[in-house]
Amino acid sequence: MLKKSIILVITAVFLVLAFSTVSAASLNSVTYSISGDSSDIDTLELEPEFRLEGGHPAKLNLAFDGDDIYFGADMGLNILMQDNFRMDLHLMLTSDIDGRDFGKGIGLAAATRSQELSFFWQTYYFIDDDLDDHAYYQGGVNYSIGPRSDLVFSVANQYWDLDSDVIKLGIKFKM
Repeated sequence: MLKKSIILVITAVFLVLAFSTVSAASLNSVTYSISGDSSDIDTLELEPEFRLEGGHPAKLNLAFDGDDIYFGADMGLNILMQDNFRMDLHLMLTSDIDGRDFGKGIGLAAATRSQELSFFWQTYYFIDDDLDDHAYYQGGVNYSIGPRSDLVFSVANQYWDLDSDVIKLGIKFKM
């Protein structure tokens, strides 16, 4: 597990370096969030989001739950873009999925596009056969608190523990 996590983190660093030196991708935003149930904070997360040439999204997710570090990489294909709505088809790879190594998922993400208040929803289905639960989801709201920052509030579960429902609170910095 530790060896695979280190390999995935090194791969992520190389991807970030590749994206930052090539004009085909640009860093769009970075979200810092905490999550947990109603009384405990369980996880700290860092999630940089990139915009690839053509408007397609790509994300990395680094999470620490007090014991382990988890890594997820996500790339989307834009299928619908309007002035106030966006929908993408996603592929996701994770270092850990519900206590097992290396997860693979396919998903759909939708978001309203507004300056002040926007809503989003992401649903993924992990195609790994030996899982009891295959669904990973996150839905919530982005509330603008400045010209380049949003307050993010959402309800979700974690890809490394699909049975736990959590509340996420974060700050999203736009580049």
